Amino acid sequence: MKIQTTLTCSLLAAFILITITNHIAYAAPGDTTTVFVHDKTNMVWYGGYSETGGFPDGSTQYSKILMTYTMGCASGGCSDWDYTTRIEAMIPTGTFDSTVTNVDTITLDTTWNVFEIMNPFEMARVITPYAGYMRNSQNGYNPGWQHDYVFDLTDFTTILRDSVSIRAFYEGWSTGFSASLRFDFIEGTPPRDIINIQNVYKGGGSYGAGGFNFEQDHFYPKNIDIPANSTQHKLRVTISGHGFDNNVNCAEFCIREYYVNIDNNQIGEGAIWRDDCGFNPIYPQGGTWVYDRANWCPGTRAYTHEYDLTPHLTAGNTAEIDLDMESYFWGGTQSPSYGYSVQLVSYGANNFTRDAAITDIINPSNADIHKRLNPACGQATIKIRNEGSEAITSTDILYGVEGSTLCIHTWTGNLNFMEETEVKLPSMSWAGYDTENRIFSAAVTSVNGMTDENSLNNSMSTDFDIPDGGNFPSSIKVRIQTNNRGIETGYILTDVDGNMISERETGTLANNEMYDDELTLDPGCYVLRIFDTGEDGLQWWANTAQGSGAAFLIRGDVPIVLESFKPDFGSEIHYEFTVGDLSEIPHSGTCGIVSNDNISLENSQLQILPNPNTGEFILQLTDVQLHHAQLSILNTLGQTVHQKDLGNINGMYNENIDLKTVPKGIYFVNIQHDEGQFSQKVIVK
Repeated sequence: MKIQTTLTCSLLAAFILITITNHIAYAAPGDTTTVFVHDKTNMVWYGGYSETGGFPDGSTQYSKILMTYTMGCASGGCSDWDYTTRIEAMIPTGTFDSTVTNVDTITLDTTWNVFEIMNPFEMARVITPYAGYMRNSQNGYNPGWQHDYVFDLTDFTTILRDSVSIRAFYEGWSTGFSASLRFDFIEGTPPRDIINIQNVYKGGGSYGAGGFNFEQDHFYPKNIDIPANSTQHKLRVTISGHGFDNNVNCAEFCIREYYVNIDNNQIGEGAIWRDDCGFNPIYPQGGTWVYDRANWCPGTRAYTHEYDLTPHLTAGNTAEIDLDMESYFWGGTQSPSYGYSVQLVSYGANNFTRDAAITDIINPSNADIHKRLNPACGQATIKIRNEGSEAITSTDILYGVEGSTLCIHTWTGNLNFMEETEVKLPSMSWAGYDTENRIFSAAVTSVNGMTDENSLNNSMSTDFDIPDGGNFPSSIKVRIQTNNRGIETGYILTDVDGNMISERETGTLANNEMYDDELTLDPGCYVLRIFDTGEDGLQWWANTAQGSGAAFLIRGDVPIVLESFKPDFGSEIHYEFTVGDLSEIPHSGTCGIVSNDNISLENSQLQILPNPNTGEFILQLTDVQLHHAQLSILNTLGQTVHQKDLGNINGMYNENIDLKTVPKGIYFVNIQHDEGQFSQKVIVK
């Protein structure tokens, strides 16, 4: 177990990269404490692997807890099969049990093993991929393969304290996979305080004929005490179905419903199903990875469905929670089974009224989960979430790539508390982007036309790769060779803003035909999407009846293949490329309003004199009224090189700064105060 603490500061509406991880930088107001538990722990053969983590003691408030679960091959190689893995916090119950370890047959003395009963809280469930390709170094993989899964564990704040046993559970009956866990505790105020989390149902079991025994043995009504100091409540439901050797292919390959009941009233329902397995970010795989399953896509996380129970529960009372399963009859040699985790989370009141958070950058990004949509050169896509009590109807978003001018976009819609949506940003300027240190950033600058009350979750940055192209000619061909299922195949080619350039609609292509579409393209960014409605690509080992097809991008002037696509692609290929230099691509966004040398909307009140300088300069504030102002100066790694409490400032303020001992380079001045923040770049020569 390792603990690492990184001092960081958040910058409001600024594109300052604070803490760089492999994929995403999260802004934080103070110390971000990182705890490592499990370092490539081998998960081989069925069972749990526990390691104790030393977590923060709870005296500091954290706005968010993120866990990165890195799955890799075990030291003996990956498994060919898909199995369930679970990451669980093992919490002592205060109740003890015992087992007999030895009986002396002469004296009849008995030795007992006394142990405390642990209550496992499932925090993450990930299905392993069919990893025969990894084990055998095929299709671009090798045994060093690994994949990151990021989970928001803020709901588990009350149990991730002090010393906690963290169990990695593996349900495979073979050599398998490794688990490494990183927990990031990001200091700040959460959207609402977490009062506690309770297990309602946990475990798994077989589904008898008609399912009645499953209801009686697993989802029977539970009386749950509601904390007296709680005001809001949420139910987390994670159910996945396993096994299919019966006449109805259940539970793995059949859609079934479940129903949430509170005090005998149905308040919600959900389907135990994933219909997007063919768009798996880990592809191709050696098994039947494209088949949609009961919340079980090999190589991906299981979905957790959430239900707001606030209108149905009363603080200090007891409520009956009951889950019902859709009943069905089956016959055969293998009974369906379901693994489940149902948890009740209770909260205090909202901590913010207006609070928009950026929770993810989908593209451009190097994050493992978004590999299907990257590299990207077109419209950036981010996720925003409402973490305040007031509905969000508009928000201004500043965005762009490092070194280029920034763009601004106003999103409009309607987001209630804790609702989330994807926002596709108009194409941006790439002029001057850093070809070596490629960083994309986005930040919320206002909410509903007013200041966001919580600036600490407003910004996010990702590193990214650039698409192929640059040397791509203007004359290209899109070549599609259909298989025996031509009706399933089609493609569209669009420009940077989604305007159609060329299309072959699915349902219109003949079997075993070659389609060559020759195009002349202006300099720009283009998105090619090739579809297979059968969700098994143009060639797949498990469906030999469909035959073999292929897809290419080819130069139009000479027969040179620019890109050959893997035929085993599942449901869709998403490929972005450029014609001409990326920095010269036209954009549709409102860009150039703010430059990287003037990255804060309030910088006119903050001056650095002179700038650049030799390490000595004057920090000048004019016409301000600030309360509890804090000065921090950071380097490009997010490390603080100077800080000071400035107190209250009314009117003008000057501060002589001496940084002669720091290395030359770029630094960032940040003044955080009760009303917001100022930020400015300073160059030390």
